[in-house]
Amino acid sequence: MQILIVDDEEILRMDLKNALERVSPGNQYYLAESYDEAIAFVREQPLDIAFLDIQMPGKNGLLLAQEIKKTKPSLNIVMVTAYSNYAMDALKLYVSGYILKPVMDNDLIEALQNLRNPIELRSDASGKLEVRCFGNFEVFKDGVPLAFKRKKEKEILAYLICLKGTTATKGEICEAIFENSNTPEKDNAYLKTLIYSLKRDLKRCGFENLLVIGSNAYSVDTRYLYCDYYNFLTGVADKASSYNGEFMNQYSWAEQYIFELENYY
Repeated sequence: MQILIVDDEEILRMDLKNALERVSPGNQYYLAESYDEAIAFVREQPLDIAFLDIQMPGKNGLLLAQEIKKTKPSLNIVMVTAYSNYAMDALKLYVSGYILKPVMDNDLIEALQNLRNPIELRSDASGKLEVRCFGNFEVFKDGVPLAFKRKKEKEILAYLICLKGTTATKGEICEAIFENSNTPEKDNAYLKTLIYSLKRDLKRCGFENLLVIGSNAYSVDTRYLYCDYYNFLTGVADKASSYNGEFMNQYSWAEQYIFELENYY
């Protein structure tokens, strides 16, 4: 998704961006500190959502929302403020959401799930790996399933994708994919082999940068992924993102995500 964040305080812009990235990875962000800068983005960029601070020097967020409504009526607007007394004024503008500071992850999730104008699928999938988490876990490039040399390396990728860009230590990965193993040294050695194999398979299809390797931890760069699970969390209108109670059926550790999905939705 294309997301605009408007706030006159830089630290608050970055805090909101980081929070959005936690609950909705893989978006493109535009950060503005003033009315004029925000309007320029609205006119020039194909935005999906605008998060607007209400209290700003000069023209405030409510005036900005009014102008956005004239320029792009279908753009979702979410007002963000430390004060609840603006709620009625915001609702009169038919905004998609109203969030109080400090912004909590659950508030963002709820706002993304209840957007007034559904976000239509555009070309977001182009140049990315398509990932299907609902049902069996599968990865595709240009509609063709990716071939993995080892089943366990595919499982590692699935585990990291579930983390939505956050890191997992070697120990956490071993505990998940080797389950009740009592041979930690052997597991760590095998994990190293699996990571090397996964990196090689991803390089073969042109996505070697998807896997991010740290000193003792791993993650995925979600910018390279078009994922039904991510789309579902952010409310993107995509029939393939319909959750039907099945999630990564091959992996027992994925059951916790089914519990979370059912509790959320």
